[in-house]
Amino acid sequence: MAKAATIVRKDQWDVDARLHNLDLDRPGLLKVRTMARSAAADATPFHPLNAPGTLAYHFGTFAMRDGYVGKNWQVARPEGVEGIYNASKNILVVFSNVDVACNDFIEPKPRSKKGAGAERVAQDNLFGALPTYAPPQKGGMTVFYFMVDENGACELSIPVVEDGTFTAYIERNFLSDGSDLGDVVRKLDDDTPDNFDPQVIRKRG
Repeated sequence: MAKAATIVRKDQWDVDARLHNLDLDRPGLLKVRTMARSAAADATPFHPLNAPGTLAYHFGTFAMRDGYVGKNWQVARPEGVEGIYNASKNILVVFSNVDVACNDFIEPKPRSKKGAGAERVAQDNLFGALPTYAPPQKGGMTVFYFMVDENGACELSIPVVEDGTFTAYIERNFLSDGSDLGDVVRKLDDDTPDNFDPQVIRKRG
């Protein structure tokens, strides 16, 4: 009952080919990363402790939409999960702060707990982690997360979302280890958390 192995792409030509197939590109996603980390670095000691993560999430999502919404992409927020959607590819891309990215030995975990909406939206990703004899799901939406850590490392990956976190990976595409980010990344205080992605509660009634 072995599960399907995670597809990991690290070579630039391989990652760029995959991004092209998804109507995305490396320069555009790195621009999203840089804007998110620059916004986090704008937080001061007078801001709330979760300000770096909050700012990174808001500006990362903005930059992703600003850079891609148009011909192939549209603004989407299924189940309150903010992202961009490509109807022709049937894929959703969501920004997420993570503890680590582009690491061969550690799989990324979100800096804050994912809500039930995130689990419902990504439920079709789950089938990629089932035993290889499981029948493929047709028509389901694939949810990619653009994951950025506090050092600027980033990857575009397909996680399984369960119990508020990423429990397995179907696919990981390494974009940067953060070394190209220069002086944008800085830490204000080692005790300042960067652990906030807003939890959206759907209004009822």
